[in-house]
Amino acid sequence: MRRSFLVAASVTCLAVGVPARAADPPADLVLLNGAIHTEDAAHHIAAALAVRGNTIIAVGSNEEIRARSGAKTRIVDLAGRVVLPGIIDAHVHPAGSAPDLDKCSLGDRTLTPAEVRARVEKCLRESPGDAKRWFEVVQVNASGLTLTRADLDSILANRPMVLGSADGHTVWINSAALRIAHIDAATREPTGGRIERDADGNPTGTLRDAATDLATRAMPASNLNLEARQTQRAFDLMHAVGITSVQDADVNEHLMRIYKRLYDTHRLTMRVRASYELTDLHAPAKQLVDGAIRFRKKWAIDRDFLRADAVKIFTDGVIEYPSQTAALLEPYLDASGHPTSNRGPSYFTQQNLNEIVAAADAAGFTVHIHAIGDRAVRSALDAFAYSRQVNGRGDNRDQIAHLELIDPAEFPRFKALDVIANFQLLWAMNDDYIVKGTIPYIGPERAKHLYPAGSLRAAGALIAGGSDWDVSSFDAFEAMERAVTRTEARGREPLLPAESIPLPVAVDAYTVNAAFALHQEQTIGSLEAGKRGDFIVLERDIFAIDPFEIHDTKVLATYLDGREVYAAQRH
Repeated sequence: MRRSFLVAASVTCLAVGVPARAADPPADLVLLNGAIHTEDAAHHIAAALAVRGNTIIAVGSNEEIRARSGAKTRIVDLAGRVVLPGIIDAHVHPAGSAPDLDKCSLGDRTLTPAEVRARVEKCLRESPGDAKRWFEVVQVNASGLTLTRADLDSILANRPMVLGSADGHTVWINSAALRIAHIDAATREPTGGRIERDADGNPTGTLRDAATDLATRAMPASNLNLEARQTQRAFDLMHAVGITSVQDADVNEHLMRIYKRLYDTHRLTMRVRASYELTDLHAPAKQLVDGAIRFRKKWAIDRDFLRADAVKIFTDGVIEYPSQTAALLEPYLDASGHPTSNRGPSYFTQQNLNEIVAAADAAGFTVHIHAIGDRAVRSALDAFAYSRQVNGRGDNRDQIAHLELIDPAEFPRFKALDVIANFQLLWAMNDDYIVKGTIPYIGPERAKHLYPAGSLRAAGALIAGGSDWDVSSFDAFEAMERAVTRTEARGREPLLPAESIPLPVAVDAYTVNAAFALHQEQTIGSLEAGKRGDFIVLERDIFAIDPFEIHDTKVLATYLDGREVYAAQRH
């Protein structure tokens, strides 16, 4: 790997930062005897690093950095351990997902309706919660799962209940919840969503995409202080795997109030860049973007720690059967492999999407687009192309997230249009979502282009990494392993191994590239003099081990602004 041959030269000749002067105050923190992967432009590896206040003041040899210490300097002997910049999760939902930590979870396992019933009933026996409130179940694997209204009512009849899918695009609610939400045969389909119905037009209790909001809005109001504590807990868990910055990929007023409560009470130990969702893609572009401008101004709290200068657009849903709300160029297949008439829904007209993206770009927003299917990816790229034509090239760091299926014709367009490929490569494996819920319904030819990270990299695209938690784990080391191996374990058949990316590229995706995507590359993402002291200490050298061991990597310490926000043990 390219890093290994740099070590000897880097630790002896790297000199970064201004030489120490006698009048300079000493460092507050010095790390010595390490393998510090700076992630700078040359990917140097240094032995030592010094921090004063929240800023790195020097990176270099042990001798250079030791000279920066004083009587009160904390000195950490790394004993050869690897240091990386803090992990940046470029697509995640912390405040919205944190309450799920305490709910009944089905663990995203493939289950039959009978198994779902048994597990939910077990939760009800063991942790029923307040009988006056909705009973909530999370992490339900939607691939191949059909739950009828009768199935749901047989679990819980008189108390409202909601089950949320692990992919975040489906909820199931029982009859009690349907009544509270006022969803019946006369309820109109919401823009961007679908209400599943029986032969008589009555709702079955299954809500897809934007229709899930009908259930959410009917639920009792939440407690802001409680949600702030839950979000703080989620951030503590993220620190334990090295995360120091996040891009919340879908926010509203309520979620920003949670972050602001943490900020105002000095408990926000995470850098948060938020993406405001543009919810009605049939509305005039100016109306949507004017609302986003007001939102950005209201929540411009702290350039380093809390801001909302990106917008989020959903152009489709998910591919897996039976949801099939992702937008495809060619129709889905039926279970026998024959084409159907279903290409997935259209949540917008192309012209309106073009105008929305162009208006958002002109207003200086990063445009963050959810696109799963190949038609959605093409539509997103077409909108960015229109924006470049209208506005010229800017520096907004536009990005498309997820990118499960991409037509090869689109590969070179990412670089040509300066669009960042925001991948969640933990999903790039032959699990039930792919093997049972996707490939049979798109066919083997299209399946050759699932999560094509290697092809996009070869075409010059910039790749950023995100987790989409709580859809899946936020541990970036698990995702890095999957990006390299394209399989969930040794001995399992990989998913398109030619689409793997080297580990150094995966690390870049969660550090320098993610910082660039968040417009923060001047302050974080690499370990260089003048940047913030965001870095992590690892218990193993991930660049020297078997790739199938990367997921077991433990973080010994996480530093944010030069302060230790997580420590597994003293080091």
